[in-house]
Amino acid sequence: MLNDRDGPGIAPGFHEPKGKDLERKKRLHEYRVAARREKRLRKSDEKRQRKLNATILRRMTRNPDKYNKNAERNRMRDIQGERRRIHDAALKQIQQLAALHDPSGNNFNIGPVVEQDDGSIVTAESIRKRQEREAAKAIAGPTSLAHDEVAPGKDENPIVRSESFPSQSKLKKPSKAQQRRQTALQPYAPPPKPRIPEGIPTPSGEENWLELWDLTDEQIERRILQAKRRKATERKALRIKQQSGKTERREARDEKRKIYRDIKLIWKSIKEDQVIERTRLKAAEDEESKKIAVEINNVERRIALDLCGTLGFTVANTPGAEDIKPRALGMRGKEVDFDAIQAGNRPGNVVSKKRKRVDLGEIAVRAHESLVPVRDNGNAADNEDFIQFAVDRGQDHEVLNYNHKLRRKLRRALDGAQVQKEMLVRQRTLEYLEGNGVAAPVELTTSAKPINIRGVRILENGATETAKQERLRARVELAEFNLASRELRRQAKQCAIEAGLRKHAALTGRLPLKSISANESPLPPHITASAAAVPALMAPPHNKRDAHVDALDDRSGESSLESHDEREGVEEALRASVD
Repeated sequence: MLNDRDGPGIAPGFHEPKGKDLERKKRLHEYRVAARREKRLRKSDEKRQRKLNATILRRMTRNPDKYNKNAERNRMRDIQGERRRIHDAALKQIQQLAALHDPSGNNFNIGPVVEQDDGSIVTAESIRKRQEREAAKAIAGPTSLAHDEVAPGKDENPIVRSESFPSQSKLKKPSKAQQRRQTALQPYAPPPKPRIPEGIPTPSGEENWLELWDLTDEQIERRILQAKRRKATERKALRIKQQSGKTERREARDEKRKIYRDIKLIWKSIKEDQVIERTRLKAAEDEESKKIAVEINNVERRIALDLCGTLGFTVANTPGAEDIKPRALGMRGKEVDFDAIQAGNRPGNVVSKKRKRVDLGEIAVRAHESLVPVRDNGNAADNEDFIQFAVDRGQDHEVLNYNHKLRRKLRRALDGAQVQKEMLVRQRTLEYLEGNGVAAPVELTTSAKPINIRGVRILENGATETAKQERLRARVELAEFNLASRELRRQAKQCAIEAGLRKHAALTGRLPLKSISANESPLPPHITASAAAVPALMAPPHNKRDAHVDALDDRSGESSLESHDEREGVEEALRASVD
């Protein structure tokens, strides 16, 4: 009984160790753990040494059998197990004969037999025992003990029982294999010997198990040894058969892997080209989208400025607009005279207001040349004309030579200043309209910068694609991509397997070795169809499925082998390898 004063689950008189007792218990625990570890390692070393000694002894005495202290017991168990198997096989054979000639079993010295619906033959005794088990299980199923009742033979206090005997609380039910093994090791009482009446032959093609009923222990042991030798001979023959064609199978395997690797390389090159093309098209689409956004913004700005001009607000008459000056970023310490330059006709270009810049590349070479006549009294060598270059001519271009980066930076500064002036005009116009109680037009509330929406598709009805539609489209494209990839991999594996079979048949002499010409591709014909289906993976969604179906239709009409004789040879090689 437990004492409530000591707390729940604490036995009376128990005190937690403190001080030296705690250190002593801890030291003893460490010693026990080390001792268990040492014992475990010692037993492992002893077992390893015994195994090595047994191996050395078998090699010295040329005895392949391992030493076993229970050899006699195991020999008798093997004999009893073989005798039981002989009796069971004989009874089953006699029961099948009795089901045909005498279901009562009296003439065969066995009990009555019954043929079930599935054609199996069972005894009436086994049916009766099965019905008894089912009835007992049905009776014991719904019954259960009450909450306060204790089953007979059980301890009233399960807590004390589990604490006293902890191993009993974790008992496991043996498996069916263990139950069969234990049943086989139990003492065996042989059944009465059946008989076959005269005039009833044994089934043809089967061993007469009734003749083996009365075999002695020596005869059964000899039968077991013969079965072991026969199985060993079969294993040896199988190993020899497996090793005989190892070289051919390895070459066929290498051919199969090579073909599959070549197909994947074709896919990789095509996919890389498609990725490059898709990247180029995407960059072109982004650039075009940016240009369209800039054009739309310019139109909106022009409409807003015209509306402000209609109301009498312009850049010229708006106070503060002239004070806005262009400001180039990243040009600290450099002074730029923005009054001397203006925006050019092309985007990102600026030109001088005073004089246009002269491009030396457009000046003809002869513009720097002058023809000088010769003197009359010169030598013969001086009678020829020569060319004199005018070094100081044609070099009157602008001192300020702007490169393309600087021109773009200055153009952005000019455009930014112009946008600020227009926004100031809009602000003054909106203040005027608000002061007079007039609603502001939509044209005056547009954005000052271009709005570029990247990656958004435009549907057939002209509306932009929503986020949900984009997710749905991505899922559909991924499903189609996976479907096409799976089909292509299946085709590639089939090509590789057929190439390996063809190689194996050619090496084993079942198929004449076909020489490949210089112009002929070493790959099978259907690789072309598989490679043609790869661009379908990168195609847009509207025609991806159609291209994939066309590639599959082209593939279905082709044959992997060039002739009927080759197909028969490969099939024969496949059957031989399976056999």
